[in-house]
Amino acid sequence: MKISIIKYIALLFVTVSMLSCANTKKDEQNSSEDVRPNIIFIFADDWGYGDLGVYGNNEVVTPNIDKMAAEGTRFTQFHVTSGVCSPSRSSVLTGHFPARNRVHGHFAGNEVNAKRNMPNYLNDSLAVYLPRTMQNAGYKTAHFGKWHLGGGGKPHGDPTAPEPKVYGYDETRVWNGNGPTWKGDKKWPTTRYMDNDTLWVQSSSRIVVDETINFIERNKGKQPMFINLWLKDPHTPLWPSEDQRKPFKGLSPSKETYYAVLKDADFHVGRLLNSLSEMGLDENTLVIFSSDNGPAGWGPSKEAGSTAGLRGRKVDILQGGVVVPFIVKWKNHVQANKVDSTSVLSTVDLLPTFASLAQTKLPKNYSIDGENIASILDNKSFERTKPLFWEWRFPKVQTDHWAKGAVRNGDFKLLFNEEINREELYNIAKDPFEKNNLAENNNQIVTEFKSLWNDWKKDLPK
Repeated sequence: MKISIIKYIALLFVTVSMLSCANTKKDEQNSSEDVRPNIIFIFADDWGYGDLGVYGNNEVVTPNIDKMAAEGTRFTQFHVTSGVCSPSRSSVLTGHFPARNRVHGHFAGNEVNAKRNMPNYLNDSLAVYLPRTMQNAGYKTAHFGKWHLGGGGKPHGDPTAPEPKVYGYDETRVWNGNGPTWKGDKKWPTTRYMDNDTLWVQSSSRIVVDETINFIERNKGKQPMFINLWLKDPHTPLWPSEDQRKPFKGLSPSKETYYAVLKDADFHVGRLLNSLSEMGLDENTLVIFSSDNGPAGWGPSKEAGSTAGLRGRKVDILQGGVVVPFIVKWKNHVQANKVDSTSVLSTVDLLPTFASLAQTKLPKNYSIDGENIASILDNKSFERTKPLFWEWRFPKVQTDHWAKGAVRNGDFKLLFNEEINREELYNIAKDPFEKNNLAENNNQIVTEFKSLWNDWKKDLPK
């Protein structure tokens, strides 16, 4: 039976309408596609401000991170919140200065922690953590590499500390923490004490970058990703292989060892960056490279680790202990080959900034010590409105440091130790090397900064 012309026209109209609706839905789907960036935060361990070619070192070989800086923006006033590991890292996860969570030094054995008036691990009951914030915002989250916020196997970690997953990660594989790790360069299902594992020491940068690349390959295109990639290098122990040492034969034993480790880590960071490009992800992936504190003042780092002339080293709250490399790369977003020497930034700023990029808001009752610095990703200088604070409660080891507290506000930084009645004030904008003490002739600034310090201390747990 032939279809009448009227029925034919009606059928044609319905068909066209259905196709039109399908295309409209497809357009709506495309328009609502998640364009929030992937975020990879690379946090090295004891990597000094001067331990990169792009920060002025003429002996080290770091072509991949140097290239990252050439393709992005390098900052010269990025601060961590402590001169040692665990306090510095706690600020990344919490947006708090370490003392707010009683993380005064590195997490060690439980008896040592108790003597330092510290818990045995980072409080796992806070309302907000960086990974949990990103996870709740729809990001796939991972932490690969160093943890050091509790756990890691006896004698230096509490076996009952929560695994990193508890803080908001979908996947983890760590050292200095509980849960899945490595033995040598092979995956291991449970916690291990690892500092006597020579193969792992030599392979740590390779295996953690392998894990990161694998995670990205499995999850690309599904949802945005947030990854903390926390390297071991160049923290002791340093046992590079003979092949890793070869480019530096003829230098002193300390430089041969230290530079071999830096070069190996740089190579594997380069593999990650190349993989992002090959997967077509570099235009929607923000990559940041930084370090948890300055170079150590012992072992090979004592001679070879560099602060580029900044005063102090690891453990210090002087510039050389708390000012570290900070390189930001985001293709076609962040300006290439730029140096920002005016923005005063800190690890406490990362949580509010990444939350902003994830288009999520933090609870109004959650007190953040940092600020949203996302303007730097729009190639604008950031003008800080909140002061920065540092404290150090313990005797020094192998350094001449004396300061127990420090405050940075605007261009000035005050260091002091009330026990020995000593104060030093510096205009960091003009004197980043802390050479010209201005305290004697600037009593008003010293008094103002001491007042800021005392007000800050009032809110801290005892």
